[in-house]
Amino acid sequence: MARHIRTAAAVASALVVVATGAQETEPNGTPGTATVLLAGSELTAAIDPVGDVDLFSIDGVNETWGFVALLDTSASSSSQTATLSALRNDGVTVLQTDTGSWIRGSGVGPQPYVDGGLTHYLRVNEAGDDATVSSYGLRVFQTVVSSLPEVEPNATAATGTPSSFTMNGVTDIDGDVDCFAFHGRADHTPLLALDGDPEGDGSPVDLVLELRDASNAVIASTDRAGAGGREYIESAPLPSDGVYAYCVRPDGPGSGATATYRVALLDRGGLYFPEMSIVTTWVGGDTEATARVGDRVTLRVGLGNDSPVRIPGEVRFSATYPSSCLRVVGTEPPATGEFGETVSWSGVKLDGLDPGEVFTVDVTFMAVGECDDRVRTSISVDYFLSGFGGQATITVAGVNPALLVPILDLITQ
Repeated sequence: MARHIRTAAAVASALVVVATGAQETEPNGTPGTATVLLAGSELTAAIDPVGDVDLFSIDGVNETWGFVALLDTSASSSSQTATLSALRNDGVTVLQTDTGSWIRGSGVGPQPYVDGGLTHYLRVNEAGDDATVSSYGLRVFQTVVSSLPEVEPNATAATGTPSSFTMNGVTDIDGDVDCFAFHGRADHTPLLALDGDPEGDGSPVDLVLELRDASNAVIASTDRAGAGGREYIESAPLPSDGVYAYCVRPDGPGSGATATYRVALLDRGGLYFPEMSIVTTWVGGDTEATARVGDRVTLRVGLGNDSPVRIPGEVRFSATYPSSCLRVVGTEPPATGEFGETVSWSGVKLDGLDPGEVFTVDVTFMAVGECDDRVRTSISVDYFLSGFGGQATITVAGVNPALLVPILDLITQ
């Protein structure tokens, strides 16, 4: 039975939007009075009176995770120039700050949670502290910011490095173009966030961020922040399913060892996943098996790439079974590990999955005792989170009558 994880990914994307239309609670100018901002929610506020400062608290996760925040001042009837800053847990140390790099306001991120699971803060103030901002909207999105590198050549959508949550690269020669391919879905809205100087060592390159379709045509582009700056694209809903890519290129000459960048992809405000399907089935049956003591049953575990984009990296499997009623008697291909009640495969599928490819492993059990239980499976992929998996029910009752024949023969002799 193949279980598509696109539903799980869509649910994850939906669940991050936990509230809309929330408002700040004044006073909120200090960490102790900061208004709570939930990931995926939209909050409205104002800078009023002149000199007002608003702080918002966001919960950390760990240092491999982080966030992207967008400040929308386009609806303000007074000043539309406001500064958005990301602060450490102390509420003082600035991690990133921005004024005007997003077409509707300002943005920060991708920014790691440098203080792990502790609270971090966002600060909003009018850029000159000499005017009000009659209304603004603020959103924050969580994503995995532990980044993976580009693979050259990747200058077009067709040759783009398959995208994970966050990628990194370098414009090491003039005119270098780096594209990252992803599986776009009709009516989904990608969010792209580019940090042109993640190390803070002074990148000399002014980077352009583009969204391209499968024919390599540019469907959205931004270049507002200058050398080493940050760029953001919040796309309109995509017109169709298929291959898309986001591309990073220099605006004019400029390159070098410090011309590094980090770029994140979110899908409808949540984590991006290509279309994948999980296989967890008893061979010759379904997700439920009925056996008797002495029978052999085979479980198949697998992962299929249902997207038009290659899924790179190692694929790993494991199956955890109840030893009270099952014993492993064979695996194909040979398992690479068995510990306690878990059998695992690592290093047997290193080269990823092409579009349409399915890779499976089999584990054969002998039923050794009566039970009504489950075998739980886990699948992880280098470029994506671990924790995918499924479960298959097994019921073992009584003894296989065929096994009674040799037993009766022994008794009568």
